[in-house]
Amino acid sequence: MCLPSRPSAPPPPAPDPMAMEAQRQQRAENQAVRSERKADVLEKGIRRARGGSGRRSLLSKTSKGGMGYYNEFL
Repeated sequence: MCLPSRPSAPPPPAPDPMAMEAQRQQRAENQAVRSERKADVLEKGIRRARGGSGRRSLLSKTSKGGMGYYNEFL
């Protein structure tokens, strides 16, 4: 018993060189924007870290340390 063979699918069309170039340019633009944003975020983080906290009182009643952290009646 012979089964009929399926017709073969036509080969996919060749990619359009203009479309491929447009995609490449779009990817390059997206990469540039992404790297700019990443640099901005890194710069903000460095600026924040450099700001420091300054000198803190060891007698303060904050949760960040000092005698007030251990003894609330200080």
